[in-house]
Amino acid sequence: MLAAVYKGKKNIEIRNIPKPEIGDNEVLLKVKACSICGTDRKIYEYGHFKIKEKNEQILGHEISGVIEEVGKKVDYYEKGMRIALAPNVGCGFCEVCRKGLEQLCLDYNAFGISWPGGFAEYVKIPEIAVKHGNLVEIPKSLSHEEAAVIEPLSCCYNAYESLNVRPGESLLIFGAGPMGILHLILNKHLGIGMTIVTDVDEKRLKLSQGFGADYIVKSDSGIKKTIMSLTNGIGVDNIITAASVPEIQEEALELVAINGKINFFAGLPVGKEEIKLNSNIIHYKQLKITGTTGASLKQFRQTVKLSQNAGCNLKKIITKKIGVEELSTIFEDISVFNNNMKIVVSFER
Repeated sequence: MLAAVYKGKKNIEIRNIPKPEIGDNEVLLKVKACSICGTDRKIYEYGHFKIKEKNEQILGHEISGVIEEVGKKVDYYEKGMRIALAPNVGCGFCEVCRKGLEQLCLDYNAFGISWPGGFAEYVKIPEIAVKHGNLVEIPKSLSHEEAAVIEPLSCCYNAYESLNVRPGESLLIFGAGPMGILHLILNKHLGIGMTIVTDVDEKRLKLSQGFGADYIVKSDSGIKKTIMSLTNGIGVDNIITAASVPEIQEEALELVAINGKINFFAGLPVGKEEIKLNSNIIHYKQLKITGTTGASLKQFRQTVKLSQNAGCNLKKIITKKIGVEELSTIFEDISVFNNNMKIVVSFER
């Protein structure tokens, strides 16, 4: 089968490798689409602690496909089922997993990181992932390309739940990249009120104009004046920081309304993890600040249901489709990512 094999930092090789063989308790998934995540870019640039140096791996964790083979002892799943794959698999035994937070398990595995992922024609699904229900059926109304975007959207749904967003509340999203726009799509779909998207990159803002934001604001020294003007001086009810910039986490405290809520969605780079935090603002404004990462299996399944509604319209965020043979070139050219929203590796072209 054809695969994009990660061989270490800034090194991806396109080559034919053997098709995986499955055991009696495993499933073989024929990949139809796998979208590219910012995490894939980070692994390409800097590596990952779960991928030891000199070890090879197949990246890609935003996967959809069709079941090709089913092990003799596997129940329920059948050949031909259309599937979105929830990538994070917890141990299933620790207290974190028992709370339903599999993505936070200290002994987790993930497709495209510790296990071979979707930048290949086939993915083997180990027994533990089969039994945990990480293979999630998708309806015919959802294309495979759209289903490949379920995983990042489920991460946004995790943030949505953590903020306990109420219909009609206002929302400010820092970051007009793919994740910021997925936050916008989800919240508009679920009844948010006024939405504002801000970014320093004018190209990103221009790309984001067609996704339903009520206001698009370039981040600069005058942003507080602009936000207060748009909110009659009270600030926004909810803020999501979907960009890995320490300063915007600090700025969020100034822009959120009394009794407002902030989600630190994007992680910060190594060496820049610490910010200046005026805890009196949190205290006297009575703020709620949350942090979220990934999504639980329950949230992934709920996101599949949400995505079936035409109002969600995930097709629009997919601005480029490529073949797996183009991956090494794509990763070398950062401008391709700056000029697109979601890029999907398609095996159906």
